[in-house]
Amino acid sequence: MTQASTGHRVLVTGSAGAVGRPVCEELIRRGHHVRGFDRHASTVLGDGVTGNVADGAAVRSAMDGIDTIVHLAANPHGSATFMDGLLEPNVIGLFNVMDAARDLGVRRVVLASTLQVVSGLRTNDEPRGTDDAAPTNHYALTKRWAEQMGEMYARVHGLSVICGRICWMPRNPEEADRLANSKRIGGLYVSPHDVGRFFACAVEAEGIDFAILYCAGPPDEEGPHYDLEPGRRLIGYQPRDTFPAGLGFEWSGQDRG
Repeated sequence: MTQASTGHRVLVTGSAGAVGRPVCEELIRRGHHVRGFDRHASTVLGDGVTGNVADGAAVRSAMDGIDTIVHLAANPHGSATFMDGLLEPNVIGLFNVMDAARDLGVRRVVLASTLQVVSGLRTNDEPRGTDDAAPTNHYALTKRWAEQMGEMYARVHGLSVICGRICWMPRNPEEADRLANSKRIGGLYVSPHDVGRFFACAVEAEGIDFAILYCAGPPDEEGPHYDLEPGRRLIGYQPRDTFPAGLGFEWSGQDRG
C-alpha cells in the first residue's frame, strides 16, 4: 500500500449527513480540498453544492475539477420502501455518480456500503470475509449492487473503486442505548473518528483497482468479527476506538463502557 503524496480535490456526496460530516472533517484535516454535495446546505464547508444525486446534470456539474469521489448519499433505512424510498437515492443516484465519474475521468471512487450486506449469513464462521454477502432487506441489496457496480466499472472501464462496508455508527443516544444492549458491541461499533479515518485512507491509497473493505472498529475479546486485514494491507486503515469511545455526543450510559 502506498499513499498519495499530494492533496486531492474530493467531492463528498451526502456531506451534511452523519457519516459525511466526520469524513469531510478528516479529509480537510489531512490537507485535501473538499467539495460537499448534499440536499442540505453545508454550514462548515467553504465549497458546497446543494443538489440531489438523482439529478444527473447536477452530479456532473459538481464534479468539475474533481479527481476523487466519496459517495455517501443514500437512504440508509432498511425499512424504506424500494420504489418510494430507495430507488432514486440508492439506485439512480449511484448510477449518476458512477457514470459521470467514468465519463469525466475521475481517479478514484469510494463507495459507502454497509455491514448489512452480510447480515443474512447463518454460519458461525468468522471473521466475515469481503467476498461474503447475504442481504436481508432492500437497503442492503442496493448496497450489494453498489459493490457489484463498482467492480464492473473497475473491470470494464478502468475506474479505481473502493467499497467500505460501514459498521454501526450510532447517530444519537437512543442508537447508543440499542448498541449497548446488544450482545456484540465490539463486533458492531465503529466511531465517527474511525469512519473519517477509513474514508481518508481510501482516498489516499494508491495502486488499487477494486476492493471491498470493512469499516469496522477494533476486535473485541472474542476476536475479529470482520476481516480487517485487507483494509490494513491495502489502505493502511487501523481502527482505534472501542465503544463508547468517540461517540461524538453526550450519552447517559457512558459509564457503562
